[in-house]
Amino acid sequence: MSLYIDVKYTNLLAPRLTMFKVKNNNPFTANCRCPICGDSKTNKWKARGYFFTRKGGLFYKCHNCAFSASLGSLIKELDTFLYNQYTMERYKDGTHRKAHANVASVIEFSQPDFKARKKDNILANIVDKVYNTPAEEYLRSRKVPEERWKELYYVDNMQKMEQLSEKYEGRIVGEEGRLVIPFFDRDGKIVGVTCRALGSERLRYVAIRIDEDQPMIYNLSKIDITKDVYVTEGPLDSLFIPNAVAAGSSDLNGIMQSIPKEKLILIFDNEPRNAEIVKIIGKAVDSDYRMVIWPQDIKEKDINEMVVNGLAVQDIINQNTFDGLELKLKYTKWKKI
Repeated sequence: MSLYIDVKYTNLLAPRLTMFKVKNNNPFTANCRCPICGDSKTNKWKARGYFFTRKGGLFYKCHNCAFSASLGSLIKELDTFLYNQYTMERYKDGTHRKAHANVASVIEFSQPDFKARKKDNILANIVDKVYNTPAEEYLRSRKVPEERWKELYYVDNMQKMEQLSEKYEGRIVGEEGRLVIPFFDRDGKIVGVTCRALGSERLRYVAIRIDEDQPMIYNLSKIDITKDVYVTEGPLDSLFIPNAVAAGSSDLNGIMQSIPKEKLILIFDNEPRNAEIVKIIGKAVDSDYRMVIWPQDIKEKDINEMVVNGLAVQDIINQNTFDGLELKLKYTKWKKI
């Protein structure tokens, strides 16, 4: 079953991988141009990233940059939302994810001592405030409240983000500017960042983890856990509602390590025809969470899109938060597959 799930998520990741091709189905092998290093700079036809089967799971290795990791670790690098889906399905039987990750032939990196450093010092020499940058234009276009801009940053060249952790040296591809969204733990120590594309870059989000032992939960250091806490999929969505966090690269189990389950109200994207999202929501419904089920007349796919289109999001959320049997009935009517 684990190998089946790994193959499934490799195929879901495939559209993001240049020159991806399955070489063999038994045992499963595939290759592509490496999404970590970008592969050859002189020959666009070289594809030296390989997926291979090992001990009941899939692993990835690039023969250009030598990056090597479990499939889960690769997905975490490339797509935090897909990683959330993967971990919920891959480890639903209680298998500890680190047991799988440790089997991989992973590059050994020395761990930088960021915990002893102030959070402002880490980013200070790398990023700028968003004001008067392309990030400000983007935030205005998305109607992000100006009072939340101070929590966000802009980097004019993605290569600079390698300074956050030694393990990323030489591995970040691209020199474009991006919106930088920092993640802190409950004590205000930085655990990672997500860099959001402002143009047409192939990867919309690039996640950079600094502390592997801490879950990446956006806004965790600022919420009041004595009150209800909203959980959105994306960090930008969480900026429009009070006392909200975003899942980042953490699944619900990771969030519950920091926030009591009874305080959580889950807000998923409004994609009733997306089989993977429908499946994830269904599992959360069965696990007795409180949850927002979007009414059928809402066509926008997420909170940010609703705000841009002038909808009163908080009112909609208040009127459409359910639990128990009512939640199950609403979910059944909402899903289209």
